[in-house]
Amino acid sequence: MTCTSGPTSVVDRGWRMTRLVLAAASAALAIGGTTLTAGAGQTSHQVMHPLVIESMYGPDLYRHYCATCHGRDAKGGGPAAAAMKVPPPDLTVLARRRNGVFPSVEVESIIRGGTVITGHGSNDMPVWGPIFRALDPSDAGAKARISSLVSHLRSIQQR
Repeated sequence: MTCTSGPTSVVDRGWRMTRLVLAAASAALAIGGTTLTAGAGQTSHQVMHPLVIESMYGPDLYRHYCATCHGRDAKGGGPAAAAMKVPPPDLTVLARRRNGVFPSVEVESIIRGGTVITGHGSNDMPVWGPIFRALDPSDAGAKARISSLVSHLRSIQQR
């Protein structure tokens, strides 16, 4: 028996989420991957970047995990954005939309996966909390990554 909630079953949403995460990871690797081309007569190879980065620095985490959809400038124009049904939001105006107050708790909840973003018409954004925990079994590591991302997003808010 499949549990349903509205017109889309939990299984269907899970499969959509898996496809989106795989597409985002593939795009991130394609964009972040570096092709090294040598001179005449030498071969070239592609350096694949890891799915988990050692850095806990917010801007590094953002570039590695978020920029594929939200863009390097966080305005929603990343290379994967064109393929999405609902464009990613401009993350630089979150505070402006809330009378100058950055919604730290809400942003953390969205990244962690505790909040469904129904206002965006879709919950297609990968929920990074479970992904971070799957890639790095340390719950403290997952929490630190999310906290660093939230702090970075707070720091890039337009005034």
